[in-house]
Amino acid sequence: MNRTELKQFTSWLGKRSYAARVERLGIERIRKIARENGKKGGRPRREKA
Repeated sequence: MNRTELKQFTSWLGKRSYAARVERLGIERIRKIARENGKKGGRPRREKA
């Protein structure tokens, strides 16, 4: 498996897990959690090289 295939596979896994969370919790609950996490600082911004 080369780097491109690995990247595509991990992207697919992430989308699959997101879809499972949406199905389980609902989009509104996920948005609420994201807002709460944002108040705590959230994920650091990516530095531009």
